[in-house]
Amino acid sequence: MRNEEIAALNFSGWPIPDDYLTEIGRIAVLWASLEEFLNICLGKLAGFAEPLDYRGFILITHSSFPQRLDSFGALCEQLHPEHPHLADYRKVVSEIKAAQATRNKFMHHGMSRNPDSGLVVMAVGSARGALKTKVEVISLEDIKRASIQIDEAQRALYKLVLRRDLPPAWSQSRA
Repeated sequence: MRNEEIAALNFSGWPIPDDYLTEIGRIAVLWASLEEFLNICLGKLAGFAEPLDYRGFILITHSSFPQRLDSFGALCEQLHPEHPHLADYRKVVSEIKAAQATRNKFMHHGMSRNPDSGLVVMAVGSARGALKTKVEVISLEDIKRASIQIDEAQRALYKLVLRRDLPPAWSQSRA
């Protein structure tokens, strides 16, 4: 298809209401920002002079997120005797893991509109140890809560490593 044909398509409400899609997009963007900031923090704690030093980038960028988070925790464990501001790293790692679980819920399970109720639902399943399945009704507030949790985790990481407390992004006035 040509760009003109694609521009003429109306995707409104497909596959779920647009306000839900906006919030899912917000989760994706916030998560990408958190991941990139964790990479920068890893480079900083590993002693690379520049935040995007090519050596650090090569070593970090292709590691899985859990590997990067484990590396971050190990670096903090080793560095916190000399850098006491890193002492609360376990709490921050825990916040990041909780945000990751919430992010994964929305990124790894499909949503659809229930044709009978009109509500947005998500089929969730797990087969770890035992088969567990359920269908959850998802509200916009559920998705916004996930965005807030991701932002809180990033702000905690920022405060831990850079020692600066940032206000919540959603509390800032928008022009």
